[in-house]
Amino acid sequence: MMKRRIGLALALTLTLAVAACGNNGNSSPSSNKSGASGSASANNDNAEPRTLVIALANGIPKISVLDENGKWQGYDYEVLTKIDEILPQYVFKYEPITDFQAAFVGLDTKAYDILSIHASWTEERAQKYLLGEASHYENSGYTLRVKKGSGIVVNSDEDLGGLKIAVPPGTSVAGLSEKFNETHSDNPIEIVWDSGTLEQQLAILKSGAVDGLFGEKLNDQATLEAYGPDAFDVTGDNLFYDPAKKNGTYLLYNYGSESLQQELDTAINKLLADGTLSKLSLEILGIDVTVKPL
Repeated sequence: MMKRRIGLALALTLTLAVAACGNNGNSSPSSNKSGASGSASANNDNAEPRTLVIALANGIPKISVLDENGKWQGYDYEVLTKIDEILPQYVFKYEPITDFQAAFVGLDTKAYDILSIHASWTEERAQKYLLGEASHYENSGYTLRVKKGSGIVVNSDEDLGGLKIAVPPGTSVAGLSEKFNETHSDNPIEIVWDSGTLEQQLAILKSGAVDGLFGEKLNDQATLEAYGPDAFDVTGDNLFYDPAKKNGTYLLYNYGSESLQQELDTAINKLLADGTLSKLSLEILGIDVTVKPL
């Protein structure tokens, strides 16, 4: 049962695939018509807290998972609960998201106030959406998951050329793969667009239909724990990583929600400064993801 739930993993900054959106019964997007503009009034102490509907990625091991008992677990979820405690003017309600593209549709239509989908910063994304400035998770680039025993070795980005790699459309790594191909037209990545579940992606990897799937170091470990050591080999480290760029994980809002964004950024920065997020990260993930890679 747990493998099945983890198999609905989201392809965001990782190589997790997009699937159908579920509903945990905690909230309904149509129940919050306030949209994502502005913030709760700070001048009326008797005002009812404003409900914020947050689309939260479901199925990323140790990051955000809705378990079989309908309870959220994972680092990103715990970060949100800590933010909620600091901001009494808001009540957070969560919608489980496994469809990456549907999450953005929900934000576009103001069904959601905030997206918490473990999203990284991209130029294209920032042109359309308001991203938080504070990051609670520093990314260190990608790995490549390859078929067990395949012998494929990737030492750098250059080694990706010529490989057939399944890539979820609309994700950060999709854009990075396309940019790689623009500058490596003589030996591009053979991109296979794939929106299947994690289980489906692992199946096509095992079959040899593709050479690889992009992964992420921490998530690779959690996925191997769930699917067993024979699920795949991992090669490559810090792929597509550029220390000069923003490499964090950010909450997303609609433009017009600047006040809300600033309130949550202030809360995140407070939790970073007092060590709360560092402690959470070490307890849940075993490493401190609040610090930038060396």
